[in-house]
Amino acid sequence: MNKTIFIKEGPDKKGKTHIIEGEDKGNNVFSIKRFICEVQNQQTEEQTQEVADLLVKKLNS
Repeated sequence: MNKTIFIKEGPDKKGKTHIIEGEDKGNNVFSIKRFICEVQNQQTEEQTQEVADLLVKKLNS
């Protein structure tokens, strides 16, 4: 059974972190459905990742 989940991707080479919606198809396969948002950079990279983690946690609950 496929399950819709939200994941955090990044930071990429430009330091951007994105939230993406997709389906977990099992066997380490993730099918992207749509781009949700780009997380704005905070004062530190750690703070940026904390914000992204909070968004993903809330979207998956």
